[in-house]
Amino acid sequence: MSNWKNERVLVLGAAGFCGAHLCETLANEGAKIIALDTQLPPDSYLVSSGTLAKIHFVSGDILDLPALRLLLERFPVQTVFHLAAQPIVSISNVLPLETAQINILGTYHVLEAIRLCAKPPKLVFASSGAVYGATNAAQAIPETAPQLAASNIYAPTKAAADSAVRCYAQIYGIRAATCRWMNTYGPGDTNFSRVIPATFRRASEGKPGLIAQTDGTNVLELLHVRDMIAAYLCVAQNLERDDISGEAFNFGGGAPLVLKNVVQSSTAAWNRATGDDVPTTPEISGPRVESAKFLDISRAQRLLGWSPRLGLDEGLEETARWYKAHFSANFS
Repeated sequence: MSNWKNERVLVLGAAGFCGAHLCETLANEGAKIIALDTQLPPDSYLVSSGTLAKIHFVSGDILDLPALRLLLERFPVQTVFHLAAQPIVSISNVLPLETAQINILGTYHVLEAIRLCAKPPKLVFASSGAVYGATNAAQAIPETAPQLAASNIYAPTKAAADSAVRCYAQIYGIRAATCRWMNTYGPGDTNFSRVIPATFRRASEGKPGLIAQTDGTNVLELLHVRDMIAAYLCVAQNLERDDISGEAFNFGGGAPLVLKNVVQSSTAAWNRATGDDVPTTPEISGPRVESAKFLDISRAQRLLGWSPRLGLDEGLEETARWYKAHFSANFS
């Protein structure tokens, strides 16, 4: 990791799971951070009080373009990390218009605020592997793969925002790139619609993991949040390169995983981390779903020198210890 000391950065979506981790990493690297979100500050159980003191928090919304423009005028930064979104897939189907407003229009507001700066900062955008739609891919999906129809509204909103970022880079010369990832996990994730938090919550109750939407044979991948943060920083550090700006990059765990094995491994990691003896065989009640989705990360490895570094078992055990320490106090 290069030296971020005294670099001026703006983190949008700073109170979220990944945003808080990014703020903590940048603060520990000595960056000067402006952190914007609709709810501030990030939960103290994720970001230490010492780190919080190093971050300048601003309560705001990316749907407020005049406020974004004013923020960048008053606090000029060198890099913007755009992680603000409505990220919950199930909510996107209940609130499709609201999801589109935040994920698409909000991203256009960020792009316009940057474009209109006297000296536009670089932009790293948190996109998603959802841009590829619903797949049953026999091989890892490259960045050149076409978008397919999806079963949720979240996917097309991220695809639209991803495209907008790359178009602004090509048309207006903004130094920007998009980061596509799926199934990030780690300490601090309180979205219990995701497989790892849901499995650990059941483990904390002495119950095996539950798979209700499929029969557990579908294929996915996992990426630890620290590897994701390293990817964001790596992209930012290379945005002056013409072969990086305006491009999209996949980031993933590097190997396909079968869902029922993921749930079993997560419960086993819980037992190792806590000394509990929760049954590791998951309860399965869903139908068979022909789904396989994992990303080809070779381009990021080749052009950026990035690779995932945290092994799955190590990452799951670390995450299990965090949930064990916080469930009774915060998630009862």
